[in-house]
Amino acid sequence: MEHLDDILTEWALGTLAAPEWEAAERHLAGCARCRTLAARLVPAREVLTSLVPPVEPPPEVLTRLMERMEGPGRLARFADRVAAFFDLTRERALEILASVSDPSVWMPGPVEGSELMPVEAGPAREGMMAGILRLNSGVRYPKHTHHGREWNLVLEGGFREDDGHEVWPGEELEKSESSAHGFTALEGPACLCASVLEGMTRFEEEASPSA
Repeated sequence: MEHLDDILTEWALGTLAAPEWEAAERHLAGCARCRTLAARLVPAREVLTSLVPPVEPPPEVLTRLMERMEGPGRLARFADRVAAFFDLTRERALEILASVSDPSVWMPGPVEGSELMPVEAGPAREGMMAGILRLNSGVRYPKHTHHGREWNLVLEGGFREDDGHEVWPGEELEKSESSAHGFTALEGPACLCASVLEGMTRFEEEASPSA
């Protein structure tokens, strides 16, 4: 996310979905240019807000909203992309996305502070390792070399590569064979990242074993 020009209006009006709003807030914390633009929109938001009398939503509306933001269905918007990513049906992709809230599907990940949910991918991904990695906020995944290509799709949270490049929800990152990188989960919700590996990876740094 280089700048927020395309979504600042939605940010000011409060219409961004929770993950995008959190990503925007993190970006604003470190980008003076976007903070300046955002500050210009705040007065307009305050004027618009003053024109609309406050309405107390019914309790069931708040419940549904919280379920969409935090419940098992919060990742459903990625169903089509996850289906294509893993070469699965949309129905199966929805099942996988809903299951991230089930503790029983997770196993210890490759480094301390991570967990892995293996995924049985479709024919187009035959012979590849597929799964969803959960990396807790602030946890670093040590530098490693890819012996084969790797594809990543961030579903929640995000991570920052050692060179400063950040990957946010809905963004993809492909690493070519023989490429190397390390990354750290951004502050906020744990990073959920769908990954497919064509080959093995080799750590160039000593990785802390998963608890």
